[in-house]
Amino acid sequence: MVRFLAQSNYLREVQRTFGGGHLDVMELLSRTLSVAVPMAVVYVLWRYRLLILHVVGRWASRLLRRRKRRAVENYLVSRAVVLEVCLYSGGVVGRKLCNARVASVAGGKMQLQLLDATSTFSHLKHQQVICFTRPFAYSGKRINAFTTLVAHVEKRGVVIKELSLLTPVRYRFILRRRHSRQRVAREGAVRVKAWSGRKARTFWMFRPDLQTVNNPARYDARTRLAVENISAGGLRLYIVNPKGGMPPLDPGSQLVLRVSIWSPKTRKYSFFTAMGTVRSRFSGRGGAIGLGIQFTAEGEKVKDRYTWHSVHGEIPALAQFLAEIEE
Repeated sequence: MVRFLAQSNYLREVQRTFGGGHLDVMELLSRTLSVAVPMAVVYVLWRYRLLILHVVGRWASRLLRRRKRRAVENYLVSRAVVLEVCLYSGGVVGRKLCNARVASVAGGKMQLQLLDATSTFSHLKHQQVICFTRPFAYSGKRINAFTTLVAHVEKRGVVIKELSLLTPVRYRFILRRRHSRQRVAREGAVRVKAWSGRKARTFWMFRPDLQTVNNPARYDARTRLAVENISAGGLRLYIVNPKGGMPPLDPGSQLVLRVSIWSPKTRKYSFFTAMGTVRSRFSGRGGAIGLGIQFTAEGEKVKDRYTWHSVHGEIPALAQFLAEIEE
């Protein structure tokens, strides 16, 4: 006990030497809170800034455009409009999450009926997404998209099983195509050979699963490819006279593409190899299958094999080549 009192007196003397009084616990706590609380508030505001701005904007929109919003939402539900839901960050459209229909709108949420969904490891709750639809008109204005936040998501492993969105602030028309498309007026100006994405490591050792032809009139009812347009980010083509034995062509499937483009300036073909992901599938004339394909990787031959480099939005060399053709 004597030893403890001696140590306590010593510490008190040291405190007095440096001009300090008795330790005020409440004062120390108040000073700590005066710094910690503002920092916590700033962190919360920054962490949930998108959600806060969205809720405030939606509240203001309800006051000013309540009738229009309700009419558009009723249209989406009653017509079973298909949405293409993609991640959206910094004004850039990211990877596609799913195709879905709006099953119901209640309590400020859109409950979606998933038609197909991709696998993802990302944490999606409160992430910003953009939803595209086929363009439709309301009160003389075209609408084809809206941005919003994910309200609720359930996944089984990495596959999305349930998804609901917050109702958006407004519905609008967005030009979704980043790259201008060049229509292929003459068949043969763009030649394409396609292999299943499963053959990415050894595709050059096999005959292509699908390809364009030099003289379509000679091919009668045989299966072939026909290219409609091409851009730096992808191409749109048709499978004419489709039959069995074709590679997987559902949205999300991958194809290895060897694309050759005719240059009027050099009067030669320039080619590149890319990995293409099927983003849309639709019906064409005469039973043809239409495909919208996005370039997601560029192939580079190293010795006796190919390595694949991811591309973000476009293949730079192709963008430059197409720009030179347009000049």
